[in-house]
Amino acid sequence: MSNGNKKLAVDLRGLSKEQYKLIASSGDESGVNNEGTAGSKRVEAVPNFIPFDTDKIIKNENNSWIVLTRDRPGNIASGYGGRGDTQAAAIDIVVGRQSSNPQSDSWVNPNFRTDAARIYISQKCDIDDYFGCPDGTVGNSKIKSGVGIKADGIRLVAREGIKLVTTTDVILANGKKVESVGNIDFIAGNNSDLLEPLVKGLRLGKALKLMSRRISDVVEMLNAFVTYQMAFNGSLTLHTHQCVGPWGAPTALPSMELASSATMLCLNVATTVTPSLATSKATGALWDFNNLNSIGKNFILSDNVNTT
Repeated sequence: MSNGNKKLAVDLRGLSKEQYKLIASSGDESGVNNEGTAGSKRVEAVPNFIPFDTDKIIKNENNSWIVLTRDRPGNIASGYGGRGDTQAAAIDIVVGRQSSNPQSDSWVNPNFRTDAARIYISQKCDIDDYFGCPDGTVGNSKIKSGVGIKADGIRLVAREGIKLVTTTDVILANGKKVESVGNIDFIAGNNSDLLEPLVKGLRLGKALKLMSRRISDVVEMLNAFVTYQMAFNGSLTLHTHQCVGPWGAPTALPSMELASSATMLCLNVATTVTPSLATSKATGALWDFNNLNSIGKNFILSDNVNTT
């Protein structure tokens, strides 16, 4: 039995009585060893497929199928082929009908949910409904040609490059005019509620550079203000008040409270604000280089992946 990611190498559950008899006779005149090694015969449970009368089927004894058919996602009455439409040709390539629990005595229809792996090509179909895909921004394709691929794991591997392209033509397979450029959705978890537009890297880079310049301008303005404020504070430390001195003579005396406050403010600005401004300016320049320069260690643009 399967347990998490573990699965029996040999699982003979679901065999028919005839298959059990065939295995029991291994080693006698039947010549069946049922080891399956090096491509030798391997008896296993394979369900029986319910076809259209007009289907052309290529299959083997190990649950691999190529069916030249008409559009049909389920029983023989389903899909545009099931209802008798023309121009609804389809090719259904499937392995592992009934997936992990096949029964040789059972009769099955195509099952886009439980069959192990499938490539489905149809001239006329509702491909999103067949594979249970959410609408996303692309929408729900109806009465159009479609290709669906489903398996536990899918890998698209190219020796040179991979392109996801929409709207190469102006006419659909059903003869209608293409009405939009078409979107591309990446939907993890089959939930389109969280879909958001991708960020365009070059535009983001320009926006961040502009914002960085704006921040730098603010730092410069604040630095200028601090310079002017320091000069003003220096003047305050020398400020005096006219008053009557000894023997009634007029004189000028400094304001002790004002001088003390101005001196303390100058000291705080010199030891805290000015160094912080200098650090901020240097840090901003370093951030620009690391993130917005192509040779920076955290450059935000990908070398290999592009989007429109």
